[in-house]
Amino acid sequence: MFAGLVSLLLAGCTTEPGPTRLDGTDQIVEPSVSSAAPPGPEFDLARRSLAGAQLTRDGKYQARLAGDWVVVSTADGAEFDRFGTGAEDARISMDFSPDGRYLAVGLPDSVVLYDFTTKDPTALPLPEEVKRPDGEPQPRTGKLRFSADSGHLVVELFDERDNSRYWLHDLHSRREIVSPLPSSIEVPSDPGVILDVAGLAVVNGGKRVVIAGQEGFLVWVPDEQTFQWRPCACGSTLTSTVDRQARHVAFLTLNDEVVLWDPGPPQEVGHWKVPAVASGAKPAVNPTELEFTENGSWLLAGPEYGHVWSVPDGKLAGSWQGSGS
Repeated sequence: MFAGLVSLLLAGCTTEPGPTRLDGTDQIVEPSVSSAAPPGPEFDLARRSLAGAQLTRDGKYQARLAGDWVVVSTADGAEFDRFGTGAEDARISMDFSPDGRYLAVGLPDSVVLYDFTTKDPTALPLPEEVKRPDGEPQPRTGKLRFSADSGHLVVELFDERDNSRYWLHDLHSRREIVSPLPSSIEVPSDPGVILDVAGLAVVNGGKRVVIAGQEGFLVWVPDEQTFQWRPCACGSTLTSTVDRQARHVAFLTLNDEVVLWDPGPPQEVGHWKVPAVASGAKPAVNPTELEFTENGSWLLAGPEYGHVWSVPDGKLAGSWQGSGS
């Protein structure tokens, strides 16, 4: 059943990760008794993403920040193109469209949409309605993500003084919608706190946006400009994430548990314990981040010492040690 499943327990984080083969042979380290099949390339890409890599779904291109340049390279490391950001040392976010046409780069005052068919980067300035008078702290780009069909892009407008607003782009019609400020967000462990956005997903042709945060998630309906807040009822959380299809939102709790929700209609659909760190593992620290595979069928926790489960049943398919970047 596990023929061809190669053991890959890496020799700690002092060993540089080898090249990614994308063929399903260099992935899972310790198969469990689960009957789940090995995730293969979907897992490999998600593991590298969990470690900070920015990759196209087919693995042909990757993007990285080098000073104030975004450098796009091919899988073999050859430079394909680069463009300037004018924002050296700024915190930026990136996402490739699943169809491989676009790379979106979130800068402090704009979103750059890079088109692979023309090699042209186009800057989309932040909407005027969210800007404040000169001298006041300005909202900036936070998380961003394309829809699974590559037709829409949703952008978090991060505000250090308030909850984020959201900016939706229809990439076909070029229509834009900016959300109002969400209300009625109550994080049980810290009432009144600003929501820390961990993940976004836009689905149903831009008619629904799911926003994963601490101890719960928001659902924004752009056409109605309404929000619904749903606590996860899982206690304090380290992080959360949502798959690109918005089928599931996952939470990693301070008790080393994973809690899985279906956001619509909202209901808890899974709850399992994260395995303890193996004796002698380096680093001896439990996972702190979550990442779904692009198809949403697998959930990874990592990055350095991690695990992968099938979704939604939560069956452990394997564990690994070492960075996958």
